[in-house]
Amino acid sequence: MTNVTFGIDDAMLREVKVIAAKRNTSVNALVRSYFAHLIESGVQDSESMNGNLQTLFDYSVGRIGRHRAKSFLGVDDPTLTAMLRQAGFPPPRASQEEEDRMLDEIKDIHLSS
Repeated sequence: MTNVTFGIDDAMLREVKVIAAKRNTSVNALVRSYFAHLIESGVQDSESMNGNLQTLFDYSVGRIGRHRAKSFLGVDDPTLTAMLRQAGFPPPRASQEEEDRMLDEIKDIHLSS
């Protein structure tokens, strides 16, 4: 087995360690599992993927945005999320700009007691 070294943001690594601990596994095992899934899904040969799967993969890895993926697939947000889960692709992380915009939107929401 070959060891691979790569960089990862400290905050992301902390989050991944929490996920690994909750699943009683290691970060290494999560990475191996994700890579195995990529290979099994056929993404190494984009000609073998149908258009919908290619779109979901492109969205998952951040090549295209949510709005473009929804438009291409003709679906709404919940359906896009369900399709990602069914394909086994993780949702993309929101950009800092998107996260800031979402926080601005929710700060005006008042929760009733």
